[in-house]
Amino acid sequence: MAYTARVRLPGSLGQLLRSEMEQAISEANLGNSDSLIAKRYLLERIPQIDIAIELDLERSTISRRLPSIIDRVEKTAQRLSAQKIT
Repeated sequence: MAYTARVRLPGSLGQLLRSEMEQAISEANLGNSDSLIAKRYLLERIPQIDIAIELDLERSTISRRLPSIIDRVEKTAQRLSAQKIT
C-alpha cells in the first residue's frame, strides 16, 4: 500500500500565482539547496520524504529547514507585492 503525504502551503503563499511564487523563490536568495527544496515543496508540492531522498538528506533535515525557507519566500513575496502596488 502506497502512502502519500499532503503538502500544505501557508495561507499567504497559497494565494500566489505560480509565476509569483517562482519569482519570490528566485529573489529570496536561498542558495542552491534551499532553492531546490522550495521549488520542490512549494511549487511542485513534493512531500518532504521524497525531497529528502532526492537530495540524499534526512527527512528531519528538510523539516527543520522548511520554516526558514518558507519565511524568506513569504517575506520576499510580500515585498514584491508591495512593489507592484507602488
